[in-house]
Amino acid sequence: MDRLAQPKDDLFENSTMTFREHLDELRHSLVRAVMWLAAGLVFGLLFADRVVLFVQTPLQTAIRDYMADRDLFRLGYDPTDPANAPLKKFLATNALVWEIIYDVPDEYQTLTMDSLVPAKQPVQNGSADSSEVSGDTSELTPTDASNSPASEDTSESSGADNEATSKASAAPIDLPIDLNHGAIEPVEMAKLLQSLPDPGVLKPKVQLRQNKTGLSSLKMEEPFMIWVKAGLIVGAVLASPMIFYHLWSFVASGLHTHERRYVYLYLPMSVTLFSAGVVLAFFVVLNYVLSFLLAFNGSLDVAIEPRLTYYVNFVLLLPLGFGIAFQLPLVMLFLQRIGLFETEAYISSWRLAVLVIFLVSMVLTPADVTSMFAMAVPLVFLYGLGILMCKFIPRGRGMGSDAYDPA
Repeated sequence: MDRLAQPKDDLFENSTMTFREHLDELRHSLVRAVMWLAAGLVFGLLFADRVVLFVQTPLQTAIRDYMADRDLFRLGYDPTDPANAPLKKFLATNALVWEIIYDVPDEYQTLTMDSLVPAKQPVQNGSADSSEVSGDTSELTPTDASNSPASEDTSESSGADNEATSKASAAPIDLPIDLNHGAIEPVEMAKLLQSLPDPGVLKPKVQLRQNKTGLSSLKMEEPFMIWVKAGLIVGAVLASPMIFYHLWSFVASGLHTHERRYVYLYLPMSVTLFSAGVVLAFFVVLNYVLSFLLAFNGSLDVAIEPRLTYYVNFVLLLPLGFGIAFQLPLVMLFLQRIGLFETEAYISSWRLAVLVIFLVSMVLTPADVTSMFAMAVPLVFLYGLGILMCKFIPRGRGMGSDAYDPA
């Protein structure tokens, strides 16, 4: 009886390279790959700002559409009615939102340029004068002014108000009046409200204003880190051919000829499926996901202030999940080639496979039905493609065999 074969202690006995030489070759390949990645990073930083602006486009579009639908609904229009499409397009294109204002009639407009002061008014005459002025103005509030009856003392109170106003305006200031960040003197505001005989005089008006809600950052270094991350991603994509070349040159040296042909066949298919998943996620699914999330926040009456870091990570992870999930046919073919599953098992278990696909899609996508179906339905078709590949692609020699595959 023949003696059972024992595993060899030296795995590199029949190799032309020693173990140390293999390690040196791996180190050289990794160093070259890192050098190409660094070069790609330097080049990618030149386009990083454009990439960040580009990934913001779906969010800005979704916010504008959401604002237009919400405003049309509040005005009594049906956003889904085709007759309202031109109005919706006008609001969404110009990022316009409507708001109600109450217009004070011109005959009651008593404010002048002296009534406007900066938000913070530095006083040079000392803290005593400042407190005296603030004390005089704090006693005259809009509530007290509206509750005080009109009588013959109006002229006396008006004279006192003018005296307080002149005292406040006499205080020199260091900063010029900024109408964008200024305020109105409380005395002047109280006098304006006091002159109104009835609040019913105020007429409500609807006005349109631009609301360019976008990404915000809570840390000073956050935009810089996002810029570097975007540059790294762009650099990795641009340098990926040379990075894969150096890694593949190391792996290919340990493969047989027929094993290399497997890689030459399956690698382009893998890249194509990954790219298809990324394109579908970014240009189709992302818009539906953002629309769902914005509508859900609107139903809870939650203010929308997207943060830069969270949004960029979300935009990167969603296409990545789609790209990895789209590798399903190659995974099925690999499991069938190593003998773990047979083609008949894939066919007979299609119901269970569809259930697993929907569960995986629910985990990899946000909590909305649209994105889940957007991933699950293509994966069901890819599952059928995997069955066809397992059935019709000829089976060659197994991995690790030293036999030569026929052409």
